[in-house]
Order: sequence, then C-alpha cells, then structure tokens
Amino acid sequence: MGYGICHVPAASGCHHLNCVTWRPRATLWQRWIGRFVGGGPQLRAPEAADVVAGGANRCRLQTEAAGTVQLELGVLTRHLGAFGVEC
Repeated sequence: MGYGICHVPAASGCHHLNCVTWRPRATLWQRWIGRFVGGGPQLRAPEAADVVAGGANRCRLQTEAAGTVQLELGVLTRHLGAFGVEC
C-alpha cells in the first residue's frame, strides 16, 4: 500500500501519467510482523495528506518509495451530456 498524487490534465484526450508513490517507513518490528501477517504502516488519517500538500507536519513523517503507478486517463472536458454524463 502506498500514497501518491498526480494532477489530472485539463486538456481533452488520452493521457499517460506516472504517479510516484510513497509509504510511511516501517520500523524493524513492523516489517517483521508485515512479513508474516501482511500489511504495513498506514497514515492514521488519510486526510493527513496535507502532508503531501505541504503541511507543517511533513518534517516529522519518515517515508520510503513505494513504486510508480502507470495511469492511462481519458479526459472529456466539453459536451459531457452528449456522452451520458450528468452534471
């Protein structure tokens, strides 16, 4: 499990994005437990992703890389009603 953020393009069309992810760094004990039980450390309040947006608590959070997620997005910005999307 990891956390990441990327911006959705404002232009219509098909977009290929790479979203870099991170996760809280686990202690040795948490890694040992995670190997047998699964899972890992998580943020207590995911809305604490104010950490991602530049919050004051970022300096206290120890993180490690969790990989990259490749996204393929189809963005429609006009005439959404013609495609069956209710606004």
